[in-house]
Amino acid sequence: MPNSDSDRTRRRFLQSTGALAAMTAVAGCSGGSDEEVPDELDDGGNATDGEDNDESAETTSDGEKTLRLLNASINTFDPPANVLSSANEVIFQVFDGLVGKPEGKSGVVNQLATEYEISDDGLTYTFTLTEDVVAHNGSSVGAADVVYSWERVAASPDSSSAFLLLSDLGIEHKTNEEGEYVPGSMAVEAVDDRTVEVTLSSPYYAALDIMSDATFAVLPEGIVGDIEGYDGEMEYDEFTTSPVGTGPFEFDTWTSGEEMAVTAFDEYHGEAPMVDRVHWQVIEDTNAQYNYAMNRNVDAFSIPTAQYDPELATVNETQDNGLQVGEYGPVQNGDMVDYLRISGLSTQFMLFNNDQVIEPARKAVAWVMDHEEIANSAYKGRVEPGYHMTPATLFPGGPEAAEEHARENYPYGYNESNIEEARLIMEEAGYSDDDPYEFEILNVEDTTYEQISNDLRDRLSAAHIEVSISTAPFSTLLDREFAGNRPAGLGEWGMSWADPLNVLALLYPPNTRSTDNEGVSGNPLVALNWVDTEASQTARDSWNTMQENSTRDDAARERWEEALIQMEEANWEDCAMINYAYPAAERFSYDWVDMPEFGELGALSRYTGVDIDTDAQP
Repeated sequence: MPNSDSDRTRRRFLQSTGALAAMTAVAGCSGGSDEEVPDELDDGGNATDGEDNDESAETTSDGEKTLRLLNASINTFDPPANVLSSANEVIFQVFDGLVGKPEGKSGVVNQLATEYEISDDGLTYTFTLTEDVVAHNGSSVGAADVVYSWERVAASPDSSSAFLLLSDLGIEHKTNEEGEYVPGSMAVEAVDDRTVEVTLSSPYYAALDIMSDATFAVLPEGIVGDIEGYDGEMEYDEFTTSPVGTGPFEFDTWTSGEEMAVTAFDEYHGEAPMVDRVHWQVIEDTNAQYNYAMNRNVDAFSIPTAQYDPELATVNETQDNGLQVGEYGPVQNGDMVDYLRISGLSTQFMLFNNDQVIEPARKAVAWVMDHEEIANSAYKGRVEPGYHMTPATLFPGGPEAAEEHARENYPYGYNESNIEEARLIMEEAGYSDDDPYEFEILNVEDTTYEQISNDLRDRLSAAHIEVSISTAPFSTLLDREFAGNRPAGLGEWGMSWADPLNVLALLYPPNTRSTDNEGVSGNPLVALNWVDTEASQTARDSWNTMQENSTRDDAARERWEEALIQMEEANWEDCAMINYAYPAAERFSYDWVDMPEFGELGALSRYTGVDIDTDAQP
């Protein structure tokens, strides 16, 4: 049964795969993969002129508008169970919540709710639901469906997101003597068929932002029977691969590792989609993805860093929120493409299983890692160097304060690499050239990750550390990490709402215990195993202080900001994770597709507002 202290916020490591869902981050470029290259590429791996597209590419019947995209592997479409951004892109199309952020912008908009009221004490949220909402299975949608869906987040053994509901949002609920959630005790009530009342344990300024997360998608009541009181209309395995939602698109097809598609839902209660279908071709390797896009088989795509040329980007307009609008090209096939870029709310880091990589070695990595060099060389200036897990725009005082704090306080050298300090710390730990320390870096296959890892390996070799570098598919990598078998690796986190708690949850020690630990049943948020140290206790206490001071009055705000900095510095002390950059959100699209602009939360958005010139689309 989910535990209110250790259940997991949905993980959003964004694979640098070029899928549109992953465009909240800069895509790297895979090389040397075993991924099968699509047939339409020439023998040299280059894009052809695009005249003879492969028959496996998505085609449309006369008059039908199909948005063609790329995506990566998916293992479930169940919203509270999902941990992958690739699946989230589809979930956004198929499900509605009470509220949402359909264009990746900071403002919350109504979805199933027509209006909401917040009590004067900030504890009670009362939602009025839209009338005559029909789910994709034909059932009417009302308040009972909301209660059921939220109960699944808290109580389903399949949920990875109970922490998000019970702790982050702080829904009033009961726990037993072991601290486990008592099923049915959550303060989410169907007042009548069209009214839902939600009560928090304490006011939280970002409550609506959390409720807009895809985790809170509304399902037909009783569709699956994984919580008390329901037998289920579908077997759970069937639902995870063929979901039933309330969104503007209904699920059409999914062939694992090959493709997936959704179609416009004729009875959708809101704005009807302008396209008839959205189709995703599943290609893991970013080289293959890029070549597939250069054959004009997709309408929007990302450009791997290896193929990216900053000189080809032209910004015609910079909006008040920082969104850059322009064009890029010519790309490899000779076309000019539309270009969007905004400084996003994502963070890139190196993580360590603290049980498998000793503290001196983690600190040696920090000493040799040059954050500015990574940003400017490995990523060609597409990311900003960073030192805090909290994105600089959300750091207390903003980017200038973040830079000053890092420059004056980061213990391992600011924008420099110091191999000598790394060597000394390893010698103090008893290692030498004759007896070096060894550990493994395990990443997804990605040329940019490979470049960073190789550089770290070469520098650490002069500090009595031998690093082996391995790659694995993302699903395999996660399985290894969750089981406590990923010593170190590079990763990325994209935020769902503009609150540092969304990313600092990675550093909350109860979220970091892998499943090989006794008494741990659910997957960790990130398998750091960062527990039982003085610094990890400081991080735990700081997290609790931030949770207790979320009202944002002046006194609470001061305590909250102090706790945030303490949590960041506690991570510095143990090097449980090392942040090195903040990526931007980018999107490249052909001129025959008209896609809404996105905001600071990135390009992951609804496709209801997309339109396509089918005469121009290949």
